[in-house]
Amino acid sequence: MKIRPPLIALTCAVALALSGCNLVGGSADSGDAGKVTVTVALVPDPPGASEFYRQQFDEFEKANPGIAVKVLENPSDQQLNAVELMFQQNNAPDIFRAQDDGMDRMAARGWVAPLDEFVTPEFLKRFPAGSMDPATSGLHRDGKLMSLPLVWGPWSTLRVFLYNEDLLKQSGYDGPPKTWTDLERMATKVTADGKGKYFGYAPTAAKAPAVEMLADTAVPYSVPATGIDFRTGKPATSSPGLVESVELHRRMQAAKVMMPGWESWDGARAFKEFAAGRLAMYATPPWHVAEVRKLAPEIKLGVTGLPVPAAGRGAYLPLSKSFSPLWSMSAKSAHKAESWKVMDFLASESFHNAYYKKFGTLTALDSAWKAEAEKNPDQAAILAVAEETMRRAPNPALASKGGRALTDALAAKPDLKHTDAAVSSIVKNQPFGPAAAQLDRDLQTFLDQTSTELKAKGQEGSAKDLTFAGWDPLKDFRPGG
Repeated sequence: MKIRPPLIALTCAVALALSGCNLVGGSADSGDAGKVTVTVALVPDPPGASEFYRQQFDEFEKANPGIAVKVLENPSDQQLNAVELMFQQNNAPDIFRAQDDGMDRMAARGWVAPLDEFVTPEFLKRFPAGSMDPATSGLHRDGKLMSLPLVWGPWSTLRVFLYNEDLLKQSGYDGPPKTWTDLERMATKVTADGKGKYFGYAPTAAKAPAVEMLADTAVPYSVPATGIDFRTGKPATSSPGLVESVELHRRMQAAKVMMPGWESWDGARAFKEFAAGRLAMYATPPWHVAEVRKLAPEIKLGVTGLPVPAAGRGAYLPLSKSFSPLWSMSAKSAHKAESWKVMDFLASESFHNAYYKKFGTLTALDSAWKAEAEKNPDQAAILAVAEETMRRAPNPALASKGGRALTDALAAKPDLKHTDAAVSSIVKNQPFGPAAAQLDRDLQTFLDQTSTELKAKGQEGSAKDLTFAGWDPLKDFRPGG
């Protein structure tokens, strides 16, 4: 496939600053005369995305002969830096993928164009009722639509528990663990029975994200996510539920229950080990289910909710916004009308249905897949887990300017989150409690300093912006109710 010269120049500029990049070309140069070219910056994720997007944009070009779509790929972990560099070099893409906090990072620099001038009532009707409300969509900032989504709202924060029915049965278990106590006991026996050929459990990847996943069933989601309990606005890393989630993994690591080598795993290793029959159980984002099926279609895969503390559930998984931002339009685009046509296509039922069929991902337009998903046992199970284990939760970033200022500041300080300290505790077999207490002290200092700095600038941002005193993490959050 031919690559257009302007795209080569752009890619080379980005490549000078980045360790790697990958191009996905468009149609031949000879066919571009008189066309408006729209450049789209994205990432080759999930596996197979490169070919999928090119095929989809080829279909778009056929339906819109006056527009040519160029695609520039960058590695997922370098995407935002690459797009920033492109803006700085006055080679900004017309459309770019900036997920979650990445969109705010770009918007803060004035690089994201509001989309309201293009949006019609008919367009909004594509989405589930109420999901595009500016107060809760997750896509609006100050009442303006700044991004379009791709995945189904719960998909970003839903977590499921996968188990190999055959491996559990070999150890005498007819079903998955219901509690953390069950998990530890069952994983210990499965690993012993596996005798090095397979293992009972792993914490999903190198940063042990399963610590946070399990903790979300014990404490408000804000505690593992930010270190702050949104019921009080105070640091709470040392909350018993989060500490015990770390200690659970520390015990299993010390007892050599967990699959060795997880400390170096990337985000794909867990589903590969599971599909190969070497891993019996793990907690995961739901997209792993489809990846397991691609590798092992006949595996006896069980999909269920996460185990909860033996004393009972203390919290539900959060639905703190309807969607996560993904597709944004450049404020510097010289072809906004044509770029909107591409974004409109990326938010069309036909595109979402194609994405669902290719990747098994439940997308923002549930009309594109729901009837099919309910007939698929794996996806029906995912939908059931979402219904059972998720509840709406408060989101300071959507509630006030002060809340956004503080959550943005916290997002820029990952060293204040539990993750690194938790992994160190697990690997070095050291109690997590003292490290958690120190993190709480550091967090309080940071919040005090940040609030003082914001006040000096005449900006909002204090503990009250992180406090939702009436919130019960076992119930749906209702703003003002």
